[in-house]
Amino acid sequence: MFNFTRLAATSALGGLSTVALKNQDVLNTLTLHAADNKEMCYVGDIIKKRVGFPQPTACCKPLRFKDFIVSYDSKNRIPNWVYEHLQYDKLFKDDPCDRRIKVDRTQCASNEDKERPKFTPDCRIHGYHRADAKDYCDTEYEMGLMAQPENYPYDPESFCECFTMTNIVPQVPGFNCGPWFDLECYVREKLVRENKGVYVCSGPLFLPCAEDDKTVKQFDVLGDGEVAVPTHFFKVIVIETQDGQLELESYMMPNCTPDEGEEVKLEDFLTPLCQIEHHSGLIFFPEKKCFSSNNRRRGARLHAL
Repeated sequence: MFNFTRLAATSALGGLSTVALKNQDVLNTLTLHAADNKEMCYVGDIIKKRVGFPQPTACCKPLRFKDFIVSYDSKNRIPNWVYEHLQYDKLFKDDPCDRRIKVDRTQCASNEDKERPKFTPDCRIHGYHRADAKDYCDTEYEMGLMAQPENYPYDPESFCECFTMTNIVPQVPGFNCGPWFDLECYVREKLVRENKGVYVCSGPLFLPCAEDDKTVKQFDVLGDGEVAVPTHFFKVIVIETQDGQLELESYMMPNCTPDEGEEVKLEDFLTPLCQIEHHSGLIFFPEKKCFSSNNRRRGARLHAL
């Protein structure tokens, strides 16, 4: 047990008292103001109280929709990620007594053009950092939806919410109707049909490239809103099997048009989760959930946590 010796000294300047607690060497020195006997405040507490800290305009909490949730990147004007929980009963109906009616796209149509959906700005985002459909005008890029309306065919509210601008990312023509579309169909038509539930997290990535002996990050920005165009996209899929087991598939795809005549296989885009986490700055399962696989296709390149 330490034997502390208390030393007291009085300063002639400003009535400051210094109390030192010493055991052989001085362990600590505390400066107290004798007038009010208050401890010095931490600078962060002073700044927070007097002027406050800068905040992302989308706040730190994800944006809630009826059937999906969005983490918004107010700097790049696109989502960080969009998370969905897909189940068979929401996408399909087998019961002849089920009176649900499929949503007609005209329910979400623009007033000017009934053939096109109405893309809605998200008023929860500050106007400085809010993407708008006008940003995509006169560009070569398409408006890619992370949460797809086809995942909510019998729910008009969820179907139309997919056209909110916080769910939209610029995609190269041919990508949205190419390998990315194939992956969406694979999730919807195979994984959802065969399993108890499927958790899908989709989002953009910005990967570096080599140029003039340097490694740089380059990407286009669109319109007055300066909407960033990702170089890649990811999709992290957690499959809950009928017996309650969790299985993982993770994909990364470049935001580009496949070469004409090129045969594209989804297996070619299977990517270890650690690579997606490295490029995205995200940790998907901080509690280290345990994933298994009884599928040879998944097991060959599955990244287990």
